[in-house]
Amino acid sequence: MILVGVLCISSCGSNKEKAASASDNTEKQAAPEASDSVKVVANEALNDAARFVAGLPVVNKNNKLYALTQTKEWKNHARNMDQIWNSYQQSAPKVLSFAQHELSDINQKCQTLFYPFGGPDFLFSNAFFPDMDTYFLIGLERTGQAIQVKHPSAKTYKLYQDAVSDVLSLSFFRTKDMNVEQENDTIDGVVPIISMLMARADKQIISIKDMRIDDNGRIVDAEADGTPISSPTGLVEIRFFRTGTNKAQTLYYYATDLSNDGLAKNKPLVAYINSLSQATTASFIKSASYLMHEGMFSTIRDMILKQSSAIMQDDSGIPLMYYKKENWDTMLYGTFYKPISTYVEYAQPALRDAYQLGSPKPLAFRIGFARQSNLQIMRKK
Repeated sequence: MILVGVLCISSCGSNKEKAASASDNTEKQAAPEASDSVKVVANEALNDAARFVAGLPVVNKNNKLYALTQTKEWKNHARNMDQIWNSYQQSAPKVLSFAQHELSDINQKCQTLFYPFGGPDFLFSNAFFPDMDTYFLIGLERTGQAIQVKHPSAKTYKLYQDAVSDVLSLSFFRTKDMNVEQENDTIDGVVPIISMLMARADKQIISIKDMRIDDNGRIVDAEADGTPISSPTGLVEIRFFRTGTNKAQTLYYYATDLSNDGLAKNKPLVAYINSLSQATTASFIKSASYLMHEGMFSTIRDMILKQSSAIMQDDSGIPLMYYKKENWDTMLYGTFYKPISTYVEYAQPALRDAYQLGSPKPLAFRIGFARQSNLQIMRKK
């Protein structure tokens, strides 16, 4: 049960493109810069759709969504979503306190959060790192499109409830469940889930659009020949701002394979990661299935170590032995003795000894796979 709903983002390489609606071509769009001189404007259609599936009242009372919120089925959905969200609200202050006391220096100096294996985990990334300009999340789940409410049923509402309940109670999404949730005509990928979480976290969506990474590692909004992107590319951009602020931020979600073989076939992504400023980039690794303990994920492991000024992870991230003492300062939090039984082969004696012989700080909330949670924060010297 953790996370925090504080989300911020800004565009890393595409600050001047116009914010276009991915939901309603007739909806008036916002094209603000992340500047104090330009007022950011929310897209009503995108936000009402997100609020509808999040179980929150919609703004426009003249469209079909408002009529649907008057039905018995939606009102039951709203009550269920309130209950799910309230379980998160009980632990959210602890996560916020951790971010304020343990991550303040990272949040002050870093502008980009790189979150490999993060899937649609918008909440935790924003909770711990609320003031980043850009969030770059990567997972295997497909991107999907902006929410299209067609003929919602009790089953549709249950899919949204299930999609958010795991991340709030367990702190991670279960990929197997995600695949089931996406096999319907409403949740076609992670975009509807991220949109719903943004609505619950008091964020206003400006635009949702498909993007691509060019050969030089730049995020662009057109094909190589200059024509508009007309089909899903695996990369989606969501621009948004926190209600009551005027700072536009950007979240990118990229559906791709981060294995060595996958990266060898994805030169644009490699170029993008290598273009990140080490001084202003932090990385976050959580519930990563110990993939970077394996040789077949050594490339992304080495890139994270090279391009990050700070890394926060649980024990499923990068093995402790790769953080050389002459290069990294390490802070330990929570408890670690061994991984859960599913991952028993990743014993990590070096990490166990560090916890046993050191003085780890307490962790007041659950995060990751184990009930006895742990975090490590590494700062590059």
